[in-house]
Amino acid sequence: MLIDLLLILTIKVFQLSLRILPENYQQGTGAFFGRVAFKILKKRRNVAISNILRAFKHYTEREASEIALRSFEKLGINFVEALLLPYIPTKDYEKRFSIEHRDYMDRALALNKGVIALVFHYANWEIMGIASSFFQNPVVVLARPLKRHRLIDRFMNHMRASTGLTVIPNVNTSRDVMRFLRENKIIAILGDQREKRSKGVYVDFFGESVPTNKGITMIAMKTGTPVMPVYFIRKGFLRYVIRCNEPIEMERKGKIEELIRQNTRKINAFLESIIIENPDEWFWVHRRWGRDKP
Repeated sequence: MLIDLLLILTIKVFQLSLRILPENYQQGTGAFFGRVAFKILKKRRNVAISNILRAFKHYTEREASEIALRSFEKLGINFVEALLLPYIPTKDYEKRFSIEHRDYMDRALALNKGVIALVFHYANWEIMGIASSFFQNPVVVLARPLKRHRLIDRFMNHMRASTGLTVIPNVNTSRDVMRFLRENKIIAILGDQREKRSKGVYVDFFGESVPTNKGITMIAMKTGTPVMPVYFIRKGFLRYVIRCNEPIEMERKGKIEELIRQNTRKINAFLESIIIENPDEWFWVHRRWGRDKP
């Protein structure tokens, strides 16, 4: 607990220091942290490079390393942006952020079944809090708790809540999710996390069969709730386009096991499409494929 308190104090001091810096220095600080992390976190660097080579089999190791470095730099920028987000005045939102295809969200909410906002570790996913003000509808986000660092977990969730999110721990949340959907709220769920082999469904991801969370698909099939991919396009430091996409059409005719597999594959296919568009925006340090090839 003492270590957590010291870390939180350090972060708060760092926040205050960042706020007095010009914007280009804030961005440079984030990129510098990313480069340092790339240099010293050898295991995570190797995971990122290995993942990139699995997804883009035609890349050379040098090309994969360059993408990994840019990805680390952007992760550093994401960290700095996340610390500064709570201090951005609401009146500045419109000049920093914009939304594309808002009509998709409006039509989905008009069904009065809630919306599952399918989000990914792509660009800066913490911008979802800002998105809630554009949607003018409560956004609930499921976050995996840091079990061994409860104080840090509470601190991070407090920052997220300050931008407009309702944060609930992603542990036995099915009842809460159903209730929020009945209230026609937007539930933001990350769709690119690795699932336990015993709980996931194996579907293709960049040519390999990987265990994938089937919860999103099962909720959508049961409730008829639209599953709408929402991702963020980086346009500069703390400047993003929030892009809504047409809801993923869920197949409902056939054997349940095969339907779950087909619909979950659609989620992975969408993720593949945006990673191909901007490879350095994804969270390559995550062991999405596991430690060994299946």
